Amino acid sequence: MPGISENSAQLAILEDEHGRIQVIFPAHKILDLNKLQALTSRQLKPAPQDKVDKVRRSLTLQSIATLPRVTGLDTYVDEGLLSCDSISMEIGAEQPLEIPMADFQVLASSAHAGDYCAAVPKIVLPAQQWSEDTSHIMRAVKNFTARRIHQRLEETLDMPPMPETAQRIIDLRMDPDAESEELAELVGRDPGLAAQVISWANSPYYGIAGTITNVEEAVIRVLGFDLVINLALGLSLGRTLSVPKDGPQGYTPFWQQSVYTAAMMAELVRALPAAHRPSQGMAYLCGLLHNFGFLLMAHVFPPHFNLVNRHIEANPQINRYYIEQHLMGITREQISSNLFKQWGLPDEVCNAIRYQNEPSYEGEHSVLSKMLFMSSRLLSAQQLNDAPLERITDELSASLNIDMSKAQDGLEKVLAARDELQEMARQLKG
Repeated sequence: MPGISENSAQLAILEDEHGRIQVIFPAHKILDLNKLQALTSRQLKPAPQDKVDKVRRSLTLQSIATLPRVTGLDTYVDEGLLSCDSISMEIGAEQPLEIPMADFQVLASSAHAGDYCAAVPKIVLPAQQWSEDTSHIMRAVKNFTARRIHQRLEETLDMPPMPETAQRIIDLRMDPDAESEELAELVGRDPGLAAQVISWANSPYYGIAGTITNVEEAVIRVLGFDLVINLALGLSLGRTLSVPKDGPQGYTPFWQQSVYTAAMMAELVRALPAAHRPSQGMAYLCGLLHNFGFLLMAHVFPPHFNLVNRHIEANPQINRYYIEQHLMGITREQISSNLFKQWGLPDEVCNAIRYQNEPSYEGEHSVLSKMLFMSSRLLSAQQLNDAPLERITDELSASLNIDMSKAQDGLEKVLAARDELQEMARQLKG
């Protein structure tokens, strides 16, 4: 894993009905709960954060150090650490402590050593080949189906149909002569969607004087045709699937992530040089739909959704993108972008969603995918997005021609509008 040294140790506290254990393993690898179950005959899962905090408080520590004898729990050490000359361990908020291997072996003398981890999969960026993603999805489905002998393939791959309203919006987007009145009429046919668009326009976030009472006013006076048509499309698609209740511990609620990321994308559009700016409405749509794959995974692969979430909890140091690859052979980005392609969404959206975790992607519409990477990482540092805490490199900001001070200013504007954005997310959740 980039940025994680080979000798860095990671600690996970797991539990089952028999009690708790701690596992110390290389931070650059994935703690594989399937392997652990096979070797221990225990169905262990990450302990809830409140229980971990209780252990920490009982030890009067700010955070639990990655040391074998601190917690008093039965300890399992991945043998991958034992080949290092020294172990780098987190000790509270201090700099990592380097422990010589001889000393670590003394500390871990009563621990169970074994192979509990898996390597992070290497992901090679393909050229823009949607057929390749489709084949990966079908291969994963066949593998899952083989494990569920009585389940037919077509029952497993139950992709939802395109909502009728969304299809009409896409058709209108493709009409170069479409006018605001036609958009207002189309949105107005769906009372729930119309109410959300009007509510959006009345939000203090947009700073309009007076009250907006209908969709046509929302389009003409406040939001504009481009933003409303993409907002309506994103909201329509987002309502296609229900938000699963069983996300990872500490998961930022789906609509909260969507609203904040859409707002951040809009701010980044303004921060980009005029010659490089994508449509603000398109950027907003990408933000709203960036994590649609979370909903889709729960819908298409329900037996495996829980397994993925438990591994995400056990491996907070690993980008969940790699965890999904390891467990399923596909990622939520592949699944959602493939479905969006089938639904006929613009290539800008499909590519941005597909490559949002791959900042080195330089193919078509890479500006939007890189903006998504930057938006989610900026928000993740504020605990408003579940993207990993990855550094935004100088290479990335240079490739976007963006001044990071302007990007930070955009983030401050988003944070200043927390109340309004939280209310938008609450309405969508409700």
